[in-house]
Amino acid sequence: MKNYNVEKIIDSINNRGYSNFINQVLLKEVKGKLKKNEYKIYNLYEDSNKVILYKKDIPLIKLFKIDCKVELRHQDIMGTIYSLGTNDDMFGDIIKIDNSYYLFLLPSMEEYFKYNLVEVKHQKVDLIEVDLNILERFKQEYDVLEYNVSSLRIDNIVSSITNSSRNKVLDYFSNEDVLLNYEVVKNTRELNIGDIFSIRRYGKYKYNGIKKNTKKGFIIEILMYK
Repeated sequence: MKNYNVEKIIDSINNRGYSNFINQVLLKEVKGKLKKNEYKIYNLYEDSNKVILYKKDIPLIKLFKIDCKVELRHQDIMGTIYSLGTNDDMFGDIIKIDNSYYLFLLPSMEEYFKYNLVEVKHQKVDLIEVDLNILERFKQEYDVLEYNVSSLRIDNIVSSITNSSRNKVLDYFSNEDVLLNYEVVKNTRELNIGDIFSIRRYGKYKYNGIKKNTKKGFIIEILMYK
């Protein structure tokens, strides 16, 4: 499947002049197939998770506020979007500015999302286009979380975050729902300070180290991207 996606991206760049949104995993694969003079990279913002590759002209990219009367959560928005049957390349990063969430889209997907993304957790939402200049106010924010774990293995930490059984956690890894530093990883890998990992439908996290040793393990700090 990954090879198919890589070839699809390369065909899009060659035929259309630009790609859809590409996560960091596929970006590494595509860069390995192309020469440096065959593409340019457009970052949605500094250190964005997804990028767009293009040949000459940067494609039109739109930013939409996910307007809702109640406060939303990043993981709930992501879960709703994936429940619509969307592919990962159909939308860009979801970011938070001044307590509101924003979604990057290409114009070709605007109507699809406006028609389908109408509720998050049974709360009505609207997509309102905003000027990209609002990104000047964006600064990545985190929720600071602490977990009591017996080891620094990533499967152990994923289990604590998701409150899932060992078998369920193993399913996450076999289905490639867990990425570490934007790559598929074995469940036995131990985390190092600064490692970034994501759990599909749960969110994106950064490991911030051990806060305290305990008799049975450690209390660790995890930063959850808002």
